[in-house]
Amino acid sequence: MTGITEFRCNDIVYLEFIKTTGGYMDINTKDIEAIANYWDEYAPLFDGDHNEENIDMWSEELMKLLNDGDQNVNKVLDIGTGTGFLALMLAENGCDVTGIDISREMMEIGMRKASERGLNIDFTYSLCEEIPFSDNEFDAAVNARVLWTLTEPVKALKEWKRVVRPGGKIISFMRVANIDGSLYYKKEEGEVVLPLSNATREDYIRVYLDAGLVNIGVIELPEEMSTSDMGHWTAFIGEVPDETTTK
Repeated sequence: MTGITEFRCNDIVYLEFIKTTGGYMDINTKDIEAIANYWDEYAPLFDGDHNEENIDMWSEELMKLLNDGDQNVNKVLDIGTGTGFLALMLAENGCDVTGIDISREMMEIGMRKASERGLNIDFTYSLCEEIPFSDNEFDAAVNARVLWTLTEPVKALKEWKRVVRPGGKIISFMRVANIDGSLYYKKEEGEVVLPLSNATREDYIRVYLDAGLVNIGVIELPEEMSTSDMGHWTAFIGEVPDETTTK
């Protein structure tokens, strides 16, 4: 059984997972630590390296996708929130936002930006593969370039599906490019294996299907949203099925 200890530090709610024999959901904790350490070290440089985004266009496209066919989206989970790129836009559009991440340093930056703008965002320390929230707690879940960083993307998507209500959307914003992500995260015995580090559109669609999401769509977003040389953005959208009607 996994116990959870909650404490506050600079107004960020951190959830410390007390690991018992058998590990944490059988996730390789050395992989998780390697990934967390990478993002903690990169945190001071992250926003400077990712400042090519047209925030006005992003905000418009984000809310358009969330509200398409569902006008009751309010409570949104931002997975791998980092410095709050999506969370800040959601909060500025009136959403009740929770951001989760395994990098405390990234969330510290996000918290400061939210405070400067007078926004109320709950930043929570959590793995992507086991989220400390109830079933059906959120209206939708979003993430930006998170899927390729995961060691077990299908397991993660199933967990995201659990905390989103039936009919709610899970939206992943990705740049589909040849990123050899395995080179980024080093642990003592070798490289961390990231199944989607060089993923194609078909690969992302497959993990959505394997996780049990339905009504999957792929939308190529306007190139004007970013001037980055890493390529334009693609949105992968799936709905959480109503299990009472699919059984």
